[in-house]
Amino acid sequence: MSKTLSKSLASLCLIGAAVFMAGPAAAEAPEAGKGRALFLEDTSPADMFKTLDTFRSEVKAAGWNIANEHNMAGLLSARGYTLHPDFVLEICNHKFGAQLLAKDETRYLSSMMPCRVAIYQTSAGKVVISRINAAGFASMMDGEALDVM
Repeated sequence: MSKTLSKSLASLCLIGAAVFMAGPAAAEAPEAGKGRALFLEDTSPADMFKTLDTFRSEVKAAGWNIANEHNMAGLLSARGYTLHPDFVLEICNHKFGAQLLAKDETRYLSSMMPCRVAIYQTSAGKVVISRINAAGFASMMDGEALDVM
């Protein structure tokens, strides 16, 4: 994969997913609907497996860890459902996680940890990177939670 494509894809993957990177995002606005404003989605310029590989590499390069991966289509396929590829990756930055979990006042955020990013393929073959709108969510926080986010 070209270096430019890799950097572009990494930017798409990490915008909004990494809590500390909650800045202005260049994501497409999701379709209107209740709750959709809390999520950002971008179409990847690469196929599913290149997107996943680049995401994994860039998460590690940014000092984060992948705590877990879920192959949702595979899991549901084992239960008789046929779906397009859909992976959920849980990423964590131990420094920021520990900072929030160290105090009772911010421990409620543990219900959102680790950060989750979905990478899925649509029926039209597009690969989409979906994650929480961290900047939008952070605007509802105050104190140390806002500082970390």
